[in-house]
Amino acid sequence: MVTIKDIAEKAGVSVATVSRALNGKPDISPETKKRILTIVKELNYTPNNIARAFVTKETKCIGVIVADNSNPFYAEIIRGIEETTMKQGYSIILCNTNEDIKREIKAVQILKEKRVDGMIINPTQKKIEHLKVLKKEGIPFVLLNRNIEELEVDCVKNDNIYGAYQATEHLIKLGHRRIAHITGPLYTSSVRERIEGYKKALDTYNIPIKDELILNTSLTLSGGYEASLKLLKLPNPPTAIFAYSDIMAIGVIRACKELKIKIPEDLSLVGYDDIEVASFIEVPLTTMHQARYDIGVIITNLLIKRIKRPNSKKPPQCIVLKPELIVRNSTKAINGAERY
Repeated sequence: MVTIKDIAEKAGVSVATVSRALNGKPDISPETKKRILTIVKELNYTPNNIARAFVTKETKCIGVIVADNSNPFYAEIIRGIEETTMKQGYSIILCNTNEDIKREIKAVQILKEKRVDGMIINPTQKKIEHLKVLKKEGIPFVLLNRNIEELEVDCVKNDNIYGAYQATEHLIKLGHRRIAHITGPLYTSSVRERIEGYKKALDTYNIPIKDELILNTSLTLSGGYEASLKLLKLPNPPTAIFAYSDIMAIGVIRACKELKIKIPEDLSLVGYDDIEVASFIEVPLTTMHQARYDIGVIITNLLIKRIKRPNSKKPPQCIVLKPELIVRNSTKAINGAERY
């Protein structure tokens, strides 16, 4: 394997000079730098990033921990993260938790051992002691899509209360009064916020909140499927369902097919996220659009600023992005209400 020493000998310069050339330092003549970089290319030199990290105290690597990297919602965010890190000379290590707190704790430990410069974490929120330790150790990290106020760290998330309100209000304006909400575990901040927005819309229009119409389940296709089967088999089933995510809404669609319930003729359905497949399914899904790629870009830039300014006194900030209602064919007016 070619080393910096090999390059230095061939170029007739010191190892320190080669190091300055490779790291773009200004205290080296353009001619010498050009000669060194030509030799680097000729010898097909690959930097030893581990050794470099011991010297510079940085690995140019960011850890990314998400709940489910198979979910198109996270896939697009990851794309934004990866492209932004590459532009700024960083790489990423991706970890998936499947909403399992043990896997999250393990992922944080692995990334610490890899000496990443910082982390983007989509927390399960079941426990936060390991994140408190991370903050105490001074390792920069930013929370993705879920906020933990007591940690006082940067976060980038969706305006879940606003989004859920808009989704529910859309159904109310179409004449629906028995509107169900399929959602996830209450320890998740985004779940609590979307329930709040849903209830706020019902309260605004003087519609009674029925506990039987709010079902908490796993944030998965099967979760949406199983919850909707329970709702649609009620003696007085809902005429509309607002699902926490598009993935869960697709689970609802499967249940409706099994029960021979037509969307939107028999049931109006609203999802959340506007993943790409939402507009391509048999009945294009009405949903709340999130700028997922932009979220990835924003959160990466926020973290890199913290990495480059470790002693900054700037207080943590939570960047909240507003979603947009996208009306498609899965919702329909009833009781003479006008579609808008």
